[in-house]
Amino acid sequence: MYFLPMGLLIRDHAREGFWAQAGVSAADFQDLSWSDALVGNLLPVTAGDIIGGSVMVGLVYWTVYLRAPAGR
Repeated sequence: MYFLPMGLLIRDHAREGFWAQAGVSAADFQDLSWSDALVGNLLPVTAGDIIGGSVMVGLVYWTVYLRAPAGR
Protein backbone atom coordinates (compact mmCIF):
# COMPACT_ATOMS: atom_id res chain seq x y z
CA MET A 1 0.00 0.00 0.00
CA TYR A 2 2.87 2.36 0.64
CA PHE A 3 4.60 1.84 -2.73
CA LEU A 4 2.39 4.23 -4.71
CA PRO A 5 2.50 7.15 -2.25
CA MET A 6 6.24 6.69 -1.74
CA GLY A 7 6.85 6.61 -5.49
CA LEU A 8 4.78 9.75 -5.96
CA LEU A 9 6.63 11.55 -3.18
CA ILE A 10 10.00 10.52 -4.59
CA ARG A 11 8.97 11.64 -8.07
CA ASP A 12 7.86 15.03 -6.79
CA HIS A 13 10.56 15.78 -4.19
CA ALA A 14 13.75 13.88 -5.07
CA ARG A 15 16.84 15.92 -5.85
CA GLU A 16 18.62 15.75 -9.20
CA GLY A 17 21.42 13.70 -7.65
CA PHE A 18 18.97 10.90 -6.95
CA TRP A 19 17.78 10.83 -10.55
CA ALA A 20 21.35 10.91 -11.84
CA GLN A 21 22.26 7.91 -9.71
CA ALA A 22 19.13 6.04 -10.79
CA GLY A 23 19.88 6.75 -14.45
CA VAL A 24 16.38 8.07 -15.20
CA SER A 25 14.57 11.37 -14.80
CA ALA A 26 11.40 12.42 -13.06
CA ALA A 27 9.89 13.13 -16.48
CA ASP A 28 9.91 9.37 -17.16
CA PHE A 29 7.23 8.97 -14.48
CA GLN A 30 4.71 11.63 -15.52
CA ASP A 31 2.00 8.99 -16.04
CA LEU A 32 2.05 8.30 -12.29
CA SER A 33 -0.34 10.64 -10.48
CA TRP A 34 -2.43 10.73 -7.31
CA SER A 35 -5.70 10.50 -9.23
CA ASP A 36 -4.49 7.51 -11.26
CA ALA A 37 -3.26 5.83 -8.09
CA LEU A 38 -6.61 6.29 -6.34
CA VAL A 39 -9.03 5.74 -9.22
CA GLY A 40 -6.98 3.25 -11.20
CA ASN A 41 -5.73 1.17 -8.30
CA LEU A 42 -7.18 1.82 -4.85
CA LEU A 43 -10.90 1.87 -5.73
CA PRO A 44 -10.91 -1.31 -7.89
CA VAL A 45 -8.79 -3.19 -5.36
CA THR A 46 -11.01 -2.11 -2.47
CA ALA A 47 -14.19 -3.01 -4.37
CA GLY A 48 -12.73 -6.40 -5.30
CA ASP A 49 -11.75 -7.07 -1.70
CA ILE A 50 -15.22 -6.19 -0.43
CA ILE A 51 -17.07 -8.18 -3.07
CA GLY A 52 -14.67 -11.12 -3.09
CA GLY A 53 -14.45 -11.27 0.67
CA SER A 54 -18.20 -11.19 1.15
CA VAL A 55 -18.71 -13.90 -1.48
CA MET A 56 -15.99 -16.13 -0.04
CA VAL A 57 -17.14 -15.70 3.57
CA GLY A 58 -20.75 -16.22 2.48
CA LEU A 59 -19.86 -19.42 0.62
CA VAL A 60 -17.94 -20.80 3.58
CA TYR A 61 -20.79 -20.13 5.99
CA TRP A 62 -23.32 -21.47 3.49
CA THR A 63 -21.44 -24.76 3.06
CA VAL A 64 -20.76 -25.15 6.80
CA TYR A 65 -24.31 -24.51 7.99
CA LEU A 66 -26.13 -26.38 5.22
CA ARG A 67 -24.31 -29.60 6.03
CA ALA A 68 -26.45 -32.10 7.94
CA PRO A 69 -25.45 -32.56 11.55
CA ALA A 70 -23.35 -35.64 12.31
CA GLY A 71 -25.33 -38.73 13.27
CA ARG A 72 -28.41 -38.06 11.15
